[in-house]
Amino acid sequence: MGAGLAKQLAIEQNGRLTFSGYLINALILATCLGTLVYPFLSQQGTIHFDCIFKEVTGLPCPSCGYSTAIIYAFQKDLYHAFLHNPGWLIWIAFQLLLVFIGLKSLIMGSQALISQRLLYLLIVLIVLIWVGKFLIGPDYY
Repeated sequence: MGAGLAKQLAIEQNGRLTFSGYLINALILATCLGTLVYPFLSQQGTIHFDCIFKEVTGLPCPSCGYSTAIIYAFQKDLYHAFLHNPGWLIWIAFQLLLVFIGLKSLIMGSQALISQRLLYLLIVLIVLIWVGKFLIGPDYY
């Protein structure tokens, strides 16, 4: 009885973004911009969130220490930036890529895509960052 009741969410129709497509791309864009601004807001004490993954599992997520790493990087202390999150530059690049893709989709009115190879490369890099966090040790989670 429940089969077929769920309607698929169409992002594109006839090569153009649907309202849902615009909404999803706008949310991705807002989320990525928020992630890029968050380290500065958390440093000023304006806002702070605990890592949900770490709260549930007791382990750091691959992005744990990202905000602290960004702050150290802006203070020109790349050593401590690397210790807090060895992939902080990759996280910034990934967020900027998603901002670019989101803006392109919204401006062009059609869904911009990430190549499958780039997506696989990002997944491998994220796993390597995570392993690096475990190797560096819990002092920097």
